[in-house]
Amino acid sequence: MKTKAKTSANSTLILLGLLAIIGISVLWFAGTYNGLVRQENSIVAANEDLQNVHTSIFNQIKSQGLSVEKYGTMVTQAITTAIEGRYGKNGSQAAMQWIQEQNPTIDSKIFDKLQVVIETGYNKFESSQRTKIDKLRVYDNTMDSLFTGFVARNIMGFPKKVTADMRKTITSAETSEMMKTKEMKTIDPFAH
Repeated sequence: MKTKAKTSANSTLILLGLLAIIGISVLWFAGTYNGLVRQENSIVAANEDLQNVHTSIFNQIKSQGLSVEKYGTMVTQAITTAIEGRYGKNGSQAAMQWIQEQNPTIDSKIFDKLQVVIETGYNKFESSQRTKIDKLRVYDNTMDSLFTGFVARNIMGFPKKVTADMRKTITSAETSEMMKTKEMKTIDPFAH
């Protein structure tokens, strides 16, 4: 009788142990799956944010550039009108005299504002790209881990959303060349 009760108790313990292992495995599987889905969604969002930032920077620089162009045209027209009004249509010989008398100024604030837009845009773009790179690094660490990576790739079917295109970073031709040659070149800001 004691043996039967002991066997029944042992069977119950084994069954409870198996159920606990199955329950823990299901929780781990679901947690890992959900975590990878969140990571992929985060990478997709970072990639879209990078595109949004680039578009915003492009549009801001373009509109600021148009403002500078319009401002330059207005200044040129004002000078031309003033010279022609004072010295006649062929008064270009007296233009130097007019410039000395009037000292026309072109407000540098408009160029400073354009420079700020460009610099801020580049910093914002760099920050967005760094965020995407960091998210990819975390994701890759998960996918490269021995057990989790194996299960994620072979059982869960990851990657699902992260594409090779999403992994690319935007760089300059000069930077790509330096990375290939492993030689740092001096940047000439006045080169064309």
